[in-house]
Amino acid sequence: MPKRTATSQWRKNRLIVLEGEQLCHWCRRAPATEADHLIEHDAGGTDDLDNLVPACKPCNGRRGAQYLNAKREHQQRQRPAMGVSPARW
Repeated sequence: MPKRTATSQWRKNRLIVLEGEQLCHWCRRAPATEADHLIEHDAGGTDDLDNLVPACKPCNGRRGAQYLNAKREHQQRQRPAMGVSPARW
């Protein structure tokens, strides 16, 4: 999956989300170093402030991996079965 280019809106909102000494939205323990999208771009999410939360790198990485794995699994289930076609009578 190609990496999306950061927009000026995302950069500005990222700074706002990480302002101060925020804790990670997900684990509530580690200092936040990244802005995480609640709804991913390819699922209809935006770079608006209401779609960004502060996250630590491990939590953001874990959520990203879970999202990609679920997306791939869904794509696999949507593919037609590859096998021998039924015999024609």
